[in-house]
Amino acid sequence: MPKDFIKLITKATQWAGYTLVRGPLRYNQDGLATMHNCDFIKDPYFAESYRAGKQTGSWDDEALHWRVYVACWLAERASHLEGDLIECGVNRGGIARAIVAYLGARLKGRHFYLLDTYQGIPDSVLSERESRHRQVFKDNYTECLQEVMNTFSQFPEVVIVQGLVPSTFHKVDSNTFCFAHIDMNNARSEIAAAEYLWPRLAVGGFMLLDDYGWQINIDQRTAFNRFALERGLTVLALPTGQGLLMKV
Repeated sequence: MPKDFIKLITKATQWAGYTLVRGPLRYNQDGLATMHNCDFIKDPYFAESYRAGKQTGSWDDEALHWRVYVACWLAERASHLEGDLIECGVNRGGIARAIVAYLGARLKGRHFYLLDTYQGIPDSVLSERESRHRQVFKDNYTECLQEVMNTFSQFPEVVIVQGLVPSTFHKVDSNTFCFAHIDMNNARSEIAAAEYLWPRLAVGGFMLLDDYGWQINIDQRTAFNRFALERGLTVLALPTGQGLLMKV
């Protein structure tokens, strides 16, 4: 293909809001397309962890490899620190189940707290914009407590806590966390969780925000930008749609 033609197409696509990708896509899932290396997908250890998460039915036929990998990698790095793990916003437990498999024996001696209503998101905590978002994905959030209990029944380290965050934190018997995953699809609950967890997060620990980069979740992004700024930090925006804070 002539170079002048490539330049012309590149300028045209950039003007239209797109970028011409030169080379075959190595990854095209979950809103992320890239020609960069993603060999982690082929790693047998991660592949088995991902399979365990997928079996929960949390994402059915969707493919979330990179997003799940980020969560697993951060949880593994955090497991070298003091403290427990916690996830606020669990649904059917797909990512949590992948993390449990990925950590394996490194979870021994710790607790992994899973907090959710396990029956969807109450209207009372949603903004108008978030309520519209909920309508789009309403079929994804149904009664699932028994399913989650069955999924984690063989893991005594996992503690399932049902109820609305933050009113259920009194049921969490831990004051130190190395990893916190927040995914409740509304700013009110997520900021309340962050306010509670941040002082209890170990130095070097991670707070992973599942919804941060998705355009439909602008309320959460705005709220967490303010949360981070108040602490002299900024949220690391990840191309997976996640956001990341590290306690320093």
